[in-house]
Amino acid sequence: MATVITLKIKDQEGNVRKENHEVEEIDVLQFKQLMKTIKEIMAKVNENEDLKVLFGSLTNGQGLEDEDAADQDVITKAIASFDMLAVELPDQAFKLLSILSGVELDVMERQKLKDVMDIYDAVLEENDMDDLINRAKKSLALTQTKFKFKNFMEKVKTTTEKPKTKAAAK
Repeated sequence: MATVITLKIKDQEGNVRKENHEVEEIDVLQFKQLMKTIKEIMAKVNENEDLKVLFGSLTNGQGLEDEDAADQDVITKAIASFDMLAVELPDQAFKLLSILSGVELDVMERQKLKDVMDIYDAVLEENDMDDLINRAKKSLALTQTKFKFKNFMEKVKTTTEKPKTKAAAK
């Protein structure tokens, strides 16, 4: 069941109208757009060495043993890559939210921050991200297993087939 949010849309004359928007589970098109945007984000992260190290330490859970030193390292890397964090990644974050919610990006960017947070909450409520990720992993693992089995069976078939010789043909 969709979550309904209210958007405030201002026209060129300054008139404001309210419009209800339903946030639903993501569909295949949204998923494709999501993956493309994540790829763009990762490319930007990989272009900036400090940001690359920062994201690597945050996502791996690997860091310095000393918690204070680890915090200091994260702060140092964040400061070094501030321009990328402040300019590029927020735009990408709003693009991701637009894709996931179905709210046009230009409409979302004109909303009050509290209303954008409501959109974010609705996306999380409608899409169990952990479940989606686990489901994708399960399907990928099943696909890999099937291909490995198929490749194994082809190897068995080629090794057990006897080569035909002229003598065997007579």
